[in-house]
Amino acid sequence: MALLHFGAVPFDAGLVVLDKDGTLVDFAMWNLLAAAWVDRLVEGVEGENLRAELCRNMGFDYGKRYSDPQGPMAIATTAQIMAIAAGTLYRHGLSWPQAEDRARWAFDTEADIPLASLIRPAGDVPALFRALRAAGVPAAVVTTDHRRETEETLQLLGVAGLVDYLLCGDDGVTPKPAPDMLLHTCRQMGVEPVRAAMVGDTLGDLIMAERAGAGLRVGVLTGAGTREVLAPHADVVLASVDEIRVAAS
Repeated sequence: MALLHFGAVPFDAGLVVLDKDGTLVDFAMWNLLAAAWVDRLVEGVEGENLRAELCRNMGFDYGKRYSDPQGPMAIATTAQIMAIAAGTLYRHGLSWPQAEDRARWAFDTEADIPLASLIRPAGDVPALFRALRAAGVPAAVVTTDHRRETEETLQLLGVAGLVDYLLCGDDGVTPKPAPDMLLHTCRQMGVEPVRAAMVGDTLGDLIMAERAGAGLRVGVLTGAGTREVLAPHADVVLASVDEIRVAAS
């Protein structure tokens, strides 16, 4: 379709697939949400044992507001993290129905923390999508987040009308790091995986790309992953999506 430059690496792309959180949006929002979830989960429970176990199981450092780049907060779906929280509550004496109810309540933070207050673009996202559209390169967003929140985020970023295909964690496709979400997206767009560039900030994104046979695996450093974690699984690691450019004709 068009020659793109991912940093110094050229790629003749038929499709660019982008993760959302940590790639289009600063990942710091998830550390703030994780802290709020933990606070709500431990509300009314004495001692720090539950808090410490929740954070350990979620892959989250409460004090540093930091997510392990190889842990659930960085890679898992919201539903998977909620299940981890419910399982932890169950091991601390709640019945399973009580644990599930409390986890659902704890994760429902929209009234207290509106999504619009959390979203910080991880670069000039509208400029990237406009450039891809002008070059005739389809752009897809593949995320483990829920569809409702994802659609709202894309509206807030100003790119909802520029996304050619959207696949979310609650759409019924086996999530990252399995190859299914990327393969499904390529099938829907009529593009062979070898013509697709996958851009993401976590091991889940890059391992999915490896397993699906993506033509280019691109890591970005605006999310949970570090260069040391991402580089072994990436063809190139960029500071942000701002380093993706359409080649001059």
